[in-house]
Amino acid sequence: MNALLWLTLWAQEPAKGFTGSSEIGYRALAGQRGSFNTYRSVVNLGEGPRLLQFESRYRAPLRWLDDLRITGANWGDPLNSVQVRAERSTAYRSHFQYRNLAYFNALPSFASPQLGKLGTEAYTTNQNSYDTRQRFWNFDLELLPGHRLQPFFGAAQNTSRGLGVSPLVLDENSYPAASRVDSGYTVFRGGLRYELDKLHLTLEQGGATFSDGTSLFNTVSNTGNREAPLLGRSLSLQSANRLYDVTGDHLYSSVDLTYSPVSWLDMSAEYYYSRPRSDVRFNESARGTILWLDSLRFVNGQQALATGYANQPRSAGGLTFEVRPFSRLRIVEAWQSERTHNSGALSLVTTLDARALPPLNLEDRMVWRQNEQRVQAFYDVTNRFTLYGGHRYLWGEAEVRRATIAPGGPTETGALHRHSALGGFVFRPTAKLTLNGDAEVGRGRQVYFRTSLQDFEQMRLRARYQLSQAWHLNARFARLKNHFPFASQNQQANVTLQWTGKAVSVMADYTRSSIRSDFTLLDPVLYRFSRSLYQDNAHTGTLATDWRLPRKATLTLGGSLFRSSGTRPSRFYQPLARLRIPVATHASFLAEWRQASLGQSLYPAESFGMHQFTLGLRIF
Repeated sequence: MNALLWLTLWAQEPAKGFTGSSEIGYRALAGQRGSFNTYRSVVNLGEGPRLLQFESRYRAPLRWLDDLRITGANWGDPLNSVQVRAERSTAYRSHFQYRNLAYFNALPSFASPQLGKLGTEAYTTNQNSYDTRQRFWNFDLELLPGHRLQPFFGAAQNTSRGLGVSPLVLDENSYPAASRVDSGYTVFRGGLRYELDKLHLTLEQGGATFSDGTSLFNTVSNTGNREAPLLGRSLSLQSANRLYDVTGDHLYSSVDLTYSPVSWLDMSAEYYYSRPRSDVRFNESARGTILWLDSLRFVNGQQALATGYANQPRSAGGLTFEVRPFSRLRIVEAWQSERTHNSGALSLVTTLDARALPPLNLEDRMVWRQNEQRVQAFYDVTNRFTLYGGHRYLWGEAEVRRATIAPGGPTETGALHRHSALGGFVFRPTAKLTLNGDAEVGRGRQVYFRTSLQDFEQMRLRARYQLSQAWHLNARFARLKNHFPFASQNQQANVTLQWTGKAVSVMADYTRSSIRSDFTLLDPVLYRFSRSLYQDNAHTGTLATDWRLPRKATLTLGGSLFRSSGTRPSRFYQPLARLRIPVATHASFLAEWRQASLGQSLYPAESFGMHQFTLGLRIF
């Protein structure tokens, strides 16, 4: 990349205004132990030649360009990226970004129906794994920056393609099946910004397209997850195919306005409207010993064909006013509203043992409305102490189709009503120390879901202290506790210390966190209530020390660790040592060692360990 940029610009002004650097290297792995699939799911750094990072910049006045920057990192690794920024300060600014992710996830204990068994063999039936390639790119262009009228354009896309394993569910049994992932989403937009001293207006029009062609297939004898016979017979699958073909598109419009008519008043408004539509085609065929649940009879073959569509218009808007009646007081009033409904239809034809069942035609509709009103007042008690408080009211309603086994009419409604008291402070006793905190206490009558926040309290405290030019200390504490409809608590305390000396620099970070949730749920198979209790207490630490050695060499020592106890105790360590030695005027030798290791007492089959060695050269 650097060489290409340099050669492109050399013909106009050889090397003037050009700077750049590159790091190339080779990574080797050694000492592998444990589960390699878990290593790939968590770390996934392989071996071989690597372009570790590169950076180029060209700054010189040209007719069409005065600043060009190209940066990138990790080419050869699972996640690599490149960014290109080009601009002519009075004419345009452009930004292009590309990321390429090799996503792998095959944790042995995840979605394993034999999880309760002991031994490695209990983890061989993972039923939710992915080995895909995900690509993301986006391009943004701004014209006439700094002018009163500023047109802008943009486009972005992400795609995901690859293989995996997913469960294929047929009534009273599910079968792990190979899957082929093929999905993509593309968005494009354009608009105009109008900039004045007291008024800023943005008009934007855009749209998007979506497609998903994921498929599942099974070509071997598959007994599925049910180990015991059902109604005297063992269920099995000999062959199966399931094909999805989902396409969709939508156009949207948005308006953003801020206006300051007088010095003590700021106003802002926003509005968004979109109308997505999707079309679905579904084709499934299966052969084996299959139970048709509606009539409790066994069949040897089943096929289903379905087509459908869905529309989901959505509108959202908000207004915000900030009033400053006098210098020490600031009042903010905000209101937001969102409306959406989803209407669709489905047509399904099912064939059992080559005999067609009566077709099924369904229509469905979901309506959802939500509003939020918030008012806050900020008062400067002194020039070093600020207090603020306020109130938030969240309300809404929803209407959905009632579940098939639930008693009542064809639809059921839900509602949301929650009041919250807001408060906080900012305290600056000295120029070197800043303390601030905020809290929210919420009480509600209704929420949509049992896992939503209804009666809760949350608080956050932050402190920043500059002991000297060399020492910096940051501390944070956060806590969220929910009482109803289910009990949960999340708490986190963090301390970060930085010291920059002439010969040594140190950065140390420590976090203590805890999570606990406790509620009852209905077992959908046995139709009985069960307790779901999860708790996790964790320690997370990071240490990095930079040592400046003779002849401008540098040595970095440190690493990170994670230890947790509770429902799923785990430990993860990653020590690090890196050495950089100048070998020429514009070149340095690089050497790095890392070790990654994971241990889990309840799931030893997921433990792994690996050493990573990287040798390279930095050219600048």
